[in-house]
Amino acid sequence: MAYGSVKINRYNMHQIPAHERMQYLRERRAMAAEAAQKQANVANSFANIQSSNAIEMGNIVSKIAMNRIYKKA
Repeated sequence: MAYGSVKINRYNMHQIPAHERMQYLRERRAMAAEAAQKQANVANSFANIQSSNAIEMGNIVSKIAMNRIYKKA
C-alpha cells in the first residue's frame, strides 16, 4: 500500500486526500476480514479433527471394555 512512491503509515496518512484515505482503509479492513475468516476456518478444521479424534478414542476404549467383559464370561 503506497501513495505514489511513499508507503502509507499512520504518520503520513493525514497528507493523503480523504477519498484515497477512505479507499485505503477499506482495503485494509477487507484484508483483515479475509485473514480473520481464514484463521476461523483453520480453527474450525482443527476443532473438527479434535472432536473426531475424541470420538474415535471413546470407541476404542468401549471396544476394549466390551472385549474384556466377554472374555470374563
